Amino acid sequence: MKRVDVLSPAARLEDATKQLLAAWNVTKEHWSDPVSRKVEDEYLIPLQAQIRCLLDATTKLAEVLRTAEHECQHPRERRFML
Repeated sequence: MKRVDVLSPAARLEDATKQLLAAWNVTKEHWSDPVSRKVEDEYLIPLQAQIRCLLDATTKLAEVLRTAEHECQHPRERRFML
């Protein structure tokens, strides 16, 4: 049975989000006007909240999948997993 890996893509998304926010902080040093605040308020802040929610859900999903995979294994195979 092939294992499902949802945590690796989630980790890449988290890293990409950190890079985006770091770049945005640098950008804000040179771009501070009503338009930049609108970009941050309408796009970046909501995106950050959505990504956090997605990462939390992904962590929970990974645990459910791990448990399901364990429960679907033959009893002799279960001791090798976890």
